[in-house]
Amino acid sequence: MNLFEQILKDFAEDVNNAAKRTLGSRTIGKNRSYGVASRSLQRSLEYKISDGKVSFGSPLPYAAFIHWGVNGTRKKRQAPFSFRYENPSKEHQKAIRKWMSDKNIRPRGKNGQFIAKIGPKGGDRVGSAAYLIARAIKRKGIAGLRYYEVALETMIPEYSLKLGEALARDLARDMSFTVGSFTFRPK
Repeated sequence: MNLFEQILKDFAEDVNNAAKRTLGSRTIGKNRSYGVASRSLQRSLEYKISDGKVSFGSPLPYAAFIHWGVNGTRKKRQAPFSFRYENPSKEHQKAIRKWMSDKNIRPRGKNGQFIAKIGPKGGDRVGSAAYLIARAIKRKGIAGLRYYEVALETMIPEYSLKLGEALARDLARDMSFTVGSFTFRPK
């Protein structure tokens, strides 16, 4: 492996780690895990290097939606994806119920006390809250996180000089000069 390939591998690794940090660092107040339910997207980020080209990505089907965002029915977010209908489907409400359970988000009952357990059924209050949250998501859309763009913006200034020097050294090492009957290579 030549010097450029080694520096390129280090660069790709650092960009991938920076993207993972971006996915895991969305905080609001004291809630350090805001927006990060299972960290499966964060764990799935990968890169491949072939012929001096680096490609980054994730095999998860929703990775593009998190990166670019989704336009809502009432608010545009300059994303390539859009919600079509304002009312959420049963599957969408079911996903919101699971999210509410994972994040321990509980609505209040008629007497003002928190509902004890959300669970799969959870009652009318939980169903109503899930419907309203899902409808708000479809109306407002999902803001894109652009985790790879943020990672590249932080890593390119650090690696641009290193990559250029490594490429120049590899090119110089492969050169040969012939003067008369003598051939020499620079060190």
